[in-house]
Amino acid sequence: MMDMKLSFIFMSILIVAAPSSVYERDEVLRIFPRNAEDVRFLTTMEEEQGLSLDFWKLPSGPDNILDVHIKKASLSLVKDELKRQGIPFTVLVHDVGQALQLHMRTNRMSRARSRMRRDEVFDFSVYHTYDEITDHMRHIATSYPDIASIMSVASTYEGRSIMTIKLGKPFSNGTVKPAIWMDGAIHSREWVVPATIIYAVDKLARQYGSDPTVTRILDELDLYLTPVFNADGYVYTWQSDDTRLWRKNRAPQAGPCVGVDMNRNWDSHWAEDGSSHDPCSLLYHGTAPFSEQETRGISSFIWDNRRDIRAYVAFHSYSQVWMAPWGHSYNRPPGDAGAQDALGQLAVETIKSVHGADYVAGRAMETLYQVSGDSQDWTYDKAGIKYSYIVELRDTGRHGFLLPPDQILPTAEEIFPSILTVGEWILEH
Repeated sequence: MMDMKLSFIFMSILIVAAPSSVYERDEVLRIFPRNAEDVRFLTTMEEEQGLSLDFWKLPSGPDNILDVHIKKASLSLVKDELKRQGIPFTVLVHDVGQALQLHMRTNRMSRARSRMRRDEVFDFSVYHTYDEITDHMRHIATSYPDIASIMSVASTYEGRSIMTIKLGKPFSNGTVKPAIWMDGAIHSREWVVPATIIYAVDKLARQYGSDPTVTRILDELDLYLTPVFNADGYVYTWQSDDTRLWRKNRAPQAGPCVGVDMNRNWDSHWAEDGSSHDPCSLLYHGTAPFSEQETRGISSFIWDNRRDIRAYVAFHSYSQVWMAPWGHSYNRPPGDAGAQDALGQLAVETIKSVHGADYVAGRAMETLYQVSGDSQDWTYDKAGIKYSYIVELRDTGRHGFLLPPDQILPTAEEIFPSILTVGEWILEH
């Protein structure tokens, strides 16, 4: 009877997933720019509204490659321009619509299996909705009240609370502890990021008192973890297959376009190269620094606690890189670069020790592409947080944002000890 019920559920899933996608016959090209001029040419093409280019992977890290999602109507033109410019490329995804449908069908099936098992309070091997993630955060806070508490430091355009969980044993004398801030999913389509952070939240809480490293970190530090920065956008990505690749927040802009790239909205070299003035662009920086409720609220909390926050880690996907400042400049931060690099290298070595995944430690300024107005540069430049990083999780492009559920746990398992590495480094330096 159980097998028949499962078969019925999975057949229903296949039927639901059957309609064609708006992304049918779109492609993702992997482009190999030879120099900064090639990158400028590509970003100029991105500004052409008719082309609708979507940069899945910017040239962050030492490989300097771009993965670009191109609508089927623009494919011939873009390929012809690349050939004319002599810029090498290959096809990474031959049909985005098919890849997306497979991803969503697999997600529905994995969630259906999880519901049928009912053998775990929270299944870390599947993707979860925003409400499921925040409900589990509340469950952790209720289950471990001595070390966990829920807080909302910002709200969204659509009125959602951006939930943060604080983990740490308060000092008996009530003094403020050093802290680490970690957030994820500022770009809503990066689903593996909240899955990885909520796994870390759960494991930190459960291992306190039994694991000596976790216990020491939570005894001596406070950890602030925000699994879903872009709550509105993340909820929107769950509405249908056709909304799954949404990147920005959901605040209306001038004209017909919606959303701001909130990782271009911070008040550090805002609106410079690496962002867009076009409200329809996926890299749109907003009307002013911190124009968005989300960035304004979270940056205010970080600013108010800047003397206590010793490290800032923003998790993204994909590329498998661990990047230190700067994003806007090719210059190395004077005085701090050596220590930043040392911690980054130690973190990627820790990651590799789990499942053998190769992450690369570096800095955004080593690439051909500049990013302005990003969170990492602001936390380092303005808030003075020495150890400020952007970490791009799995994979390196085979699946991109459509990482299958069977990759969630390996990703979370390899990132968790790197979080402990950051905590131990802060305690020892």
